[in-house]
Amino acid sequence: MPTNTLPTAASLTERQPGQTFQQHIEAVRQAMSGRLGAMQTLTDNATVEGRELLASEQREFDAHDDETRRLGIVLRRLENSPEGRQVDYGQILTTGTTSRTAAPELPLLTRGQSFADWTARHGHGAPQEGGEVRLGALLRTWVTGRRDGLNDAELRAMAEGTATAGGHLVPTPTAAQLIDRARNTARVFQAGATTVPMDSATLKVPRLTGSSAPAWRNENAPVAEGDLTLDAVTLTARSMAFLVKMSRELIEDSQPGIVNVIETDLAAQVALELDRVALRGTGTAPEPRGVRNQTGVTLISHGTNGETIANLGYDMLIDSQAAIRAQNFEPTAVIDSPRTEQGLAKLKDLNGQYIQPPAGLLPRHPTNQIPINLTVGSSTDTSEVYTGQWDQLYFGLRTGPMTIQLVERYADVGQVALLIWMRGDIALAHGEAFAVDLGVRA
Repeated sequence: MPTNTLPTAASLTERQPGQTFQQHIEAVRQAMSGRLGAMQTLTDNATVEGRELLASEQREFDAHDDETRRLGIVLRRLENSPEGRQVDYGQILTTGTTSRTAAPELPLLTRGQSFADWTARHGHGAPQEGGEVRLGALLRTWVTGRRDGLNDAELRAMAEGTATAGGHLVPTPTAAQLIDRARNTARVFQAGATTVPMDSATLKVPRLTGSSAPAWRNENAPVAEGDLTLDAVTLTARSMAFLVKMSRELIEDSQPGIVNVIETDLAAQVALELDRVALRGTGTAPEPRGVRNQTGVTLISHGTNGETIANLGYDMLIDSQAAIRAQNFEPTAVIDSPRTEQGLAKLKDLNGQYIQPPAGLLPRHPTNQIPINLTVGSSTDTSEVYTGQWDQLYFGLRTGPMTIQLVERYADVGQVALLIWMRGDIALAHGEAFAVDLGVRA
């Protein structure tokens, strides 16, 4: 069915005269069904004739697909909005149809953007007013019953928190604040990794793999043709969980300072694991695959048995940056081990004077999640250095982490526990945007 004969998201953003709220929703659903049917017809015809889609058919297919995505956003926002509430469609309708990598339902959150804000804007919990909701404050009140020191937002959260069999489910905005704390602490996010909120267990993020090149032409000569080449990075939500136990006496006797201690520690634990799996995850289920084990990444060896930092010097960092630029990417940061940082800081010239780093080196973010006891040849004390354009690392987050405060499971030993779990995945938009130096010795 031709693209211009089907309703668009723009034509369905407002309820028609005499149309009920449910009829409005049903009209959007029917429009989506019509678009999907048109896409199926195009592919079926090509299949019957034993061919790929023609260029004109592919353009029509893509136009239907783009409009289906917009209609899906309209539908979700209607379903998540109280009846009659005005829905803001400005961003949906002003997004162009030519850039399939910029579909509005696939937001890419940069280092400075808040996941908590995103959850509030997309119907996963109202924005918190009257202060930040602190997980430690909720825990202290659940255990002691004392509400002194709670702000207005926390008092409302106490009423909103879901009571389950044996525990309390922390409200979604509070869980989102926890992942924001973890992101602020994790080195890969400090380096610039991108967060991709996931609305389903699997999510395909489009990426550009090839483009046409401009060419000079003579008068009346044909214009050079070229096609954009697209594929997708698939994120599959995998589960991570851990349990934290503490005594009731500790919570009851502590001053309000325990509020920040709990949150800081939980965020740090999540951040450490995110760093580890983002850099060195094996990819063996259920663990995501980290940079070290992704395809396309440049692996730089330094001899059969590795090489010392004293011999590698700053040249190692310069060469890694150059290797990434040779792939038409621009490196933004380096992640290494504290031992590597110590070795670089102690580099001296023949006169015993400390060597000044050369201009143009990238910011470095040390983390203990990079081992210093890796085996290369006969050496068992090597480490790795990760250089990359870090916005090409995608962290898919399937709304979380969720937190349950368990009030009964450990009651017989005077303890309470926090069960934290989250679902997410790691993927690289382009492995070529990263380089890993191997065999870096002390």
